[in-house]
Amino acid sequence: MKFKFIAPIISLFFILGCSVNDDTPEIQDQQEAQVFQWHLTNVSGGIAGVDIDFETDTIIWVFSVDFVGNGVLNVQNQNSDSSKEDGLDTGVYSISIPVYDSQSILFINGDEYAGLLTPTEEDLIINQNITSSGATGSDGFIYTFKRKVVTETTD
Repeated sequence: MKFKFIAPIISLFFILGCSVNDDTPEIQDQQEAQVFQWHLTNVSGGIAGVDIDFETDTIIWVFSVDFVGNGVLNVQNQNSDSSKEDGLDTGVYSISIPVYDSQSILFINGDEYAGLLTPTEEDLIINQNITSSGATGSDGFIYTFKRKVVTETTD
């Protein structure tokens, strides 16, 4: 007989003691991603023999490639002086980076663009005088970039 009274009380205790909406704030899943931005700092070479320096954040290239070197290149070009050689205009470009005889070559939208050199983790040189055939040119541009790591938070 006591069980008839205890069972409803215990059930009522569990129903009232547990709440779907507790007072703790909901923890949102936030992920941080590191983005490697390449900032164009200098352009040299060409037929005229230019040597142009750019301020950081003026021209930014961000490569997003898979493990075989295919992907996209996002370019933000804020150079307003059209007389200066500055590489690519703002936009998203399809790229591939195959290796020819230990030399990485950048192809943009299917066209050979330049050889890639990375003397340090912080530096990138895109040299249009280096080709996939192994021949070297003398009138191409050499683009020098400095790496900047940016942390982005996504929900």
